[in-house]
Amino acid sequence: MTRSDGTATAGRARPNPWSPLRVRLFRALWIASLVSNVGTYMHTVAAGWVATDLTDSPALISLVQTAWASPGFLLALVAGAIADALDRRRVILVTQLVAMALAVSLGVLDATGALDMPLLLLLTFLLSAVLTVAAPAFMAVTPDLVGPDDLPQALGLNAISTNLAQSAGPAVAGAIIAVAGTGAVFTVNALSFLGIVFVVLRHRLPVVEVEREPMGAAMRTGVRFVVQSPRLRVLAVRLLLTMVLSSALVALLPVVARSSLEVSGGEFGLLSAAMGVGAVAAVWLLPRLNARVSPDVVASLAAGSWAAGVLVVALTTTPAVAMAGLLLVGAGMMATVNVLFAAYTLLLPSWVRGRASSVAMLVVWLGTSVGATAWGALAGGTSVRTTLVASAVAQVAVTVVSGWVLPIVDRRAPEPAATEHTPA
Repeated sequence: MTRSDGTATAGRARPNPWSPLRVRLFRALWIASLVSNVGTYMHTVAAGWVATDLTDSPALISLVQTAWASPGFLLALVAGAIADALDRRRVILVTQLVAMALAVSLGVLDATGALDMPLLLLLTFLLSAVLTVAAPAFMAVTPDLVGPDDLPQALGLNAISTNLAQSAGPAVAGAIIAVAGTGAVFTVNALSFLGIVFVVLRHRLPVVEVEREPMGAAMRTGVRFVVQSPRLRVLAVRLLLTMVLSSALVALLPVVARSSLEVSGGEFGLLSAAMGVGAVAAVWLLPRLNARVSPDVVASLAAGSWAAGVLVVALTTTPAVAMAGLLLVGAGMMATVNVLFAAYTLLLPSWVRGRASSVAMLVVWLGTSVGATAWGALAGGTSVRTTLVASAVAQVAVTVVSGWVLPIVDRRAPEPAATEHTPA
């Protein structure tokens, strides 16, 4: 059942994966976010592809991924503090409108032939920065839309939305590139933000009163909470290592597609979509796997899947074979991130959820940004194939060692979620 404001109340009925969609406001925001996520993945494909038109340098092309990832660690703490301190409805609305304007600018510049590499990197950075500010607000509002019994299912649906978009967005982008060019993709991405704007303007999001802190103090509180928790520290390090190593393929895939596989823009979209399909498959398989083996075993299996897929992509010149490898990559990456984020989220109390979540965002995007830059430089100095093989070997080695030195679940000293803690 739901309250009059559209949020859910706790019930005793057996939960099912789709139960949060019965909440009208969550359902509307979920659908709008799915459309927006599709547009976002369309942008990443178009930006990577147009970069290969502007330069043939692997190091410069990999900077597109760096530009997309770097706002995540530069602004994550600020974004988390904003989500806990300001009206989340206003934060979401303003960020979507600004993102729409930036996407329109990209489309116009590309269509008129005025887009160059510096502008592409700048606008990609700004678009990512705006979405980074919005992300903790979206994450923090979800528990207020559904009851506690439906929260795990709501988080699962959000993950499904992201991975459906990761599958559909690149495929749609590839089709549009083949017919109308990359400028049209950027324009369609701009339109994808309209759904969220409409939902936020039409509906009143729940307002949760929290103790307000100065921005600097709020950010320090979130960092201090993570640093003082041994388990959160371990999970943050595991996330950092995972993202540094896994960023190689994402950063260099446009180069692989253009140089090794010699595919068109439309085919590049399908290659990128294959990772999303693999991720969706992992979402459905993970519950069964988690019920049978420990999180560390899941992480090791996922690293093996990812590494095998990367080796296939690195060594083949056949697009169909590369697509099969990318399915393995998507499944492995999704499983790894899912198991780490699930363990991390379970340890977060509500009063610091936005800020502590932003610390995880910082770690993820820091690893992605540093990794993309480093792997791009290595590829420029050696070769793309050598770089991808090195990343696959390193991922397996680091995961195996981490499972021993930094286990996801410490059975010797379990740490329960500290939901009873309050701000100092």
